[in-house]
Amino acid sequence: MSYDLYFGPEDDEPRPPDPAAWNNVVSQARALLGDVTVFDDPPNWELEHEGTGISVNHWEGGWGISVPYRWHGEAASHVVDLMYQVARIVERESGLDGNDPQLDCPLVDADAAAAVQIFDAVAARYGMVGLTPPM
Repeated sequence: MSYDLYFGPEDDEPRPPDPAAWNNVVSQARALLGDVTVFDDPPNWELEHEGTGISVNHWEGGWGISVPYRWHGEAASHVVDLMYQVARIVERESGLDGNDPQLDCPLVDADAAAAVQIFDAVAARYGMVGLTPPM
């Protein structure tokens, strides 16, 4: 189970893969997150940050971000902040608008506190409270 963000054009027309945008996202994500693992298999690419679980993918022209629901409280707040910072990078580099389906809104309107509440609820439901926070 993960918290997911999606990016797409307003007209829902598929776009071709964008290796230049991908490379820019990777370099900026590294600057923000530190050490990340990148999997290259064009036209599919994926970036993973082990410490937070943040994953960014660019699959055949589509973009997405996912984060496992393993954080709560201050750790969730920290991870959500990083997730949304990475999302702004993807929006800027891909030229696509992001959407937060958990909050049912575009990223520009997403409320980090509401996202943290979702992380907290899932952590409480599945006994994940008490995990070591990423920093």
